[in-house]
Amino acid sequence: MLSGAASASASVSIGACRSGEATAAPIEAQFVGQDPARAHRLRDKTLPAPDGIRGESLRVKVLIVGGGAAGMAAAWRLHRGGVNDFLVVELENGTGGTARGGALPRSAYPMGAHYLPAPPVHNRGLWTLLGDLGFVVGATAGTPELDPRFLCHAPVERHQHEGVWSAGLYPARGQTDDEEAQWARWRKHLRTLDGRMGADGRRLFDLPVQNSSTELRHLDRISAEAYLDGLGLTSWRLRWTMDYGCRDDYGCTLGQTSAFALLHHELARGLEDTHDRFILTFPEGNARLVNTMADAADVSDRLRTSTVVHSIDPDSGLAHGWDLDNDLPVRVQADVIVWAAPRFVLQHVLPPGRDPLALGAIEYTPWLVASVQVRHAPGGFGALPAWDNVPVGPDHLGYVRANHTEALTEQRQPGAVLSFYQPLLAADTAQLKAQRTRLLSTGLADWTTHVVDALSEMHPSIGPDIERIDIARWGHGMARNTPGWLFGSTRATAAAAVGCVLPCATDVGGLPLFEQAFAGGVNAAEEALARMGQPQDTIL
Repeated sequence: MLSGAASASASVSIGACRSGEATAAPIEAQFVGQDPARAHRLRDKTLPAPDGIRGESLRVKVLIVGGGAAGMAAAWRLHRGGVNDFLVVELENGTGGTARGGALPRSAYPMGAHYLPAPPVHNRGLWTLLGDLGFVVGATAGTPELDPRFLCHAPVERHQHEGVWSAGLYPARGQTDDEEAQWARWRKHLRTLDGRMGADGRRLFDLPVQNSSTELRHLDRISAEAYLDGLGLTSWRLRWTMDYGCRDDYGCTLGQTSAFALLHHELARGLEDTHDRFILTFPEGNARLVNTMADAADVSDRLRTSTVVHSIDPDSGLAHGWDLDNDLPVRVQADVIVWAAPRFVLQHVLPPGRDPLALGAIEYTPWLVASVQVRHAPGGFGALPAWDNVPVGPDHLGYVRANHTEALTEQRQPGAVLSFYQPLLAADTAQLKAQRTRLLSTGLADWTTHVVDALSEMHPSIGPDIERIDIARWGHGMARNTPGWLFGSTRATAAAAVGCVLPCATDVGGLPLFEQAFAGGVNAAEEALARMGQPQDTIL
């Protein structure tokens, strides 16, 4: 179900300019997902004044604002701790946050986050969750085993360089001896760090990131690009591969990402050279995890969608909201408020002077995600089609095949759904604002043309095969992991409690990853339990 600006749709006639052919029929396209107009009503303070309007008045122990991964993790932890007197309030008309999913006739698809690598054995909190959700089917020698129906099968990744597809994400074809030696030296360097413990007894790189050792945290103060400079690693092939990882995980370039964040990306889940890294994925992406958490927490009678919280008293726990569907005020009195929505929104909700975080202190990269239904799955010269298909050169990230796991079932059908990802990169705050404006002001036909052109560069004959495109726009898709963010004072201030309000979304956690969102929600729920006089041992 969609509403407002998010549901704009049209039939768009586009020539497949890369192939020299016209499309067989107009492409059905629509905007889906987050409705920018809803959040902008809060920002612009255009909600009606509730004075004299009879609305709803509720009393709960815990109010959870935000129905994404962090909010549902908090609900799951409260339910697991025996506390069910909570309410989840979500601005949009559906849950999921940036892990929301949708569906085309051919397949479900992710609008944002779309996978979870199998956690290391020591991450007992995540394994507890996956067991509760029914994704663990047994154990071998103490290592849990995930249901193979939901594991990404080979080939997992391929890249396209100079028209040829090759396995993996490192463009080795045509490399010089020096480039090959640099790549080998970089992998050896990573192996020396992989799994190491710091002097404080913690892993150098761990999830959640706050569990990482303090030993190398100083690397958060320099860029990943500067770190590679210091190692004498100048190969464009190596740097492109690392830059792709930064853009994919953080929405930043190699020069904009901290060195600690780059190393964390490579090592926190285990270096793929030396560890099995099974990937849990679903056609609808991480929406499956969020929705299954919601089911496990039994939130059906404790969830209010299409409701905006526009005022919070952090001392009394009184929150005022507005039911957008019924156009009525909602008043909620809570002991603790878990803020699982983006942190910058809280600045518009707290009383003047109560938020210690400066306006604009957190920078966010906008994202475009387009799910494309095609009549025939694309191939290409070289390596076989993979789950993740990435071109070398463009500023977008290519696409994942949403229905990739069908090969493990008997559900295979003609065609495919390709989910195309593009962070709108920017060098500074002014450019970020311009990119956000571009994202939200560009019309449906123009974005559709943009996506078709990008796919046509990878697959010149794909144009006539495209039937439908659903486009999701994330104005504040990811908090940027620029140098100094992870372990600096700004993030610490953003994550700190404000009275009874506990911020816990991924932006204050430091990394835009499911593992971080899960830990943030669980920590907030456990803090809420403690504040209500019901402390429990942590599951993390």
